[in-house]
Amino acid sequence: MKMGSGVLLSILLVCCARQTAKTEPSTPIAFISPSPAVTLDPKVALRESMIQVLGTDHEGAPRLTKISYSDPEAGDITITWAINDDGSQYSRKTGAQIDAVNILKVLEKNKTRFIYVILVGTFSTQDGYGGTTETQVMSLGFNKSKLDRINWEEFQPSDVYDLADIADLADEWK
Repeated sequence: MKMGSGVLLSILLVCCARQTAKTEPSTPIAFISPSPAVTLDPKVALRESMIQVLGTDHEGAPRLTKISYSDPEAGDITITWAINDDGSQYSRKTGAQIDAVNILKVLEKNKTRFIYVILVGTFSTQDGYGGTTETQVMSLGFNKSKLDRINWEEFQPSDVYDLADIADLADEWK
């Protein structure tokens, strides 16, 4: 049986065409596109950032006590945190100043919208019977317009009381 060259060429073309068809996927490949980033509620994001920057006390409890917001139109925020008991009065005072600056930096970094912020620092005190209570030892108030002008990379935490519009400090914290 002799086949003509035209017939052989036709058979080759048919075979090759079928083989190509077999190697191509029969269904389209689904491309996985990245999902949009989940955006946290601004209040939740601020709380998480504050918890991260302040850390925990010696018992493992978060030092951020409370964040409260006034009427949204007024734009006031009050942030309350527990000051660490780091031993000496000087180190506690220095730690409180660093905490206050770190809180203000978080407000800036998170682009938190506010007009005025009040930072309330509490400290655990022990009474004569061995009971402990958290006592407010400082309250610092800041206008956002003033905070917006601060270069936080160069700012010294020891200057935070002078930066405050209002600084109400217990005697041992001055």
